[in-house]
Amino acid sequence: MKGPLVSVIVRSKDRLPWLLELLDRLLEQEGVPFEVVVIEQSGEKDQDRLRALLARAEMDPRLRVVRRPPMPPAAARNEGVRHSRGEILLFIDDDDLPVGRQWILAHAKQYEDPACLGVTGRWVLREGEGFPYACEERAYRRCMVFSPVLRLPWSYARQQRPKRGIEILGGSNASVRRSVVERVGGWHESVIEGEENGFSLRLLQAKQPHEYLLFSPEPVMLRRLNVPGGLERRTLPLAERVFRQLEYLHRVIAVYYPWRVRLLYPAYLVALIHRVAVELLDDSLLLGRFSRYLAVAKLIVFSPLFVIYGWWRLIRGNGP
Repeated sequence: MKGPLVSVIVRSKDRLPWLLELLDRLLEQEGVPFEVVVIEQSGEKDQDRLRALLARAEMDPRLRVVRRPPMPPAAARNEGVRHSRGEILLFIDDDDLPVGRQWILAHAKQYEDPACLGVTGRWVLREGEGFPYACEERAYRRCMVFSPVLRLPWSYARQQRPKRGIEILGGSNASVRRSVVERVGGWHESVIEGEENGFSLRLLQAKQPHEYLLFSPEPVMLRRLNVPGGLERRTLPLAERVFRQLEYLHRVIAVYYPWRVRLLYPAYLVALIHRVAVELLDDSLLLGRFSRYLAVAKLIVFSPLFVIYGWWRLIRGNGP
């Protein structure tokens, strides 16, 4: 397929072994012109792998490594955009892997429709996994959208049906036109957690009625749970799950809808606990119905303590 250049942007920090494995898969991609831009933020500890990374960039003109001190996720995204040349920007995290050699192509072909502004792909925990959710229709309905009143995000990005008109571009395995990033103004670097959702909220305000975002199950990404500091949300303790919801409320929703959060704060707390409960009931890693119901019961009983603990962590971290 001939088409516009795709820039694959990778943010990486202190994960050189996993980054090198990711690059092996990216540089094997077929069917579309692409480049890979790595915003590398590791220290100087692993000199051997760092030299291997820089040597690979010297040998392969498709790979560009930009070394920077540690920076917030949104700042790293913007830095990657500045150093890229493609018309299509495709993001993947260093603890993830593309499945197959046409992963980039699966994103790029969606942009043959000029009304398509961005694409979020499907992710899996195991290659070839079946349907992971308890309710297929609920998963499809809530796939990559915000709740209508409170504007809290739903993911369900492991479901397997295409969906046009989603509202959220994921943080990884997500692509967007460069012109859209320029229209919206990039990612707000003051937002530390959930920067992709803040970007999506502004994109929804800026897009035209005929334009749309797409969820496509074709570009599949493997999320690795054994990477230090990587995605382990599905195995997080209850207190940590509640804290992450609170952190998102204070650091993203409150930024874009401050008065809504102030007026409806008790409703937000109830909604956050409900969201965690639904995640637990849908969690394919909690084997057995009894385990899921037991986790939900613990959540309900101890939710006041979890919320107080979350507030304490936010205050301790100078959160709002």
